[in-house]
Amino acid sequence: MRRFLALCFLAFTYCSTPIPVRFGAHQSTAPVIAISNPTFMEGNAIAGRRAFIDAQCIDCHRVGEDPRLPAGPRSIAGPLLEGMDRYEARELARRITSREAGSSEELFNRTMKDYAQPITARQLVDIVAYLRNPKRAAA
Repeated sequence: MRRFLALCFLAFTYCSTPIPVRFGAHQSTAPVIAISNPTFMEGNAIAGRRAFIDAQCIDCHRVGEDPRLPAGPRSIAGPLLEGMDRYEARELARRITSREAGSSEELFNRTMKDYAQPITARQLVDIVAYLRNPKRAAA
């Protein structure tokens, strides 16, 4: 019985680690463990703003409703992100992680998938919360 409980604990611990979310060409077909996936209802806009900065999204993107967001070196290269609340959370996450994200825009012969940094599922949920309500994080 102790061995069974120890195995269950190890499996739970292993499955509850952050799972990296890859973009474009880096996207993995590996299954995502449900225990590790935060729901979009758990998104934190303030943490999402920090994740947006840490993942270097600010290098190319500006957020229209957050004028105090630091500007990256190419912050006018990517499209201005504003009015993102018009998308459902799941649709916005799909657009962020899609292989087609930024494929129509070229910057120095590269697209978004060449610049995008791996993020965890938690960071993706928080970034979606931030983009859908940037005024809450900017206050």
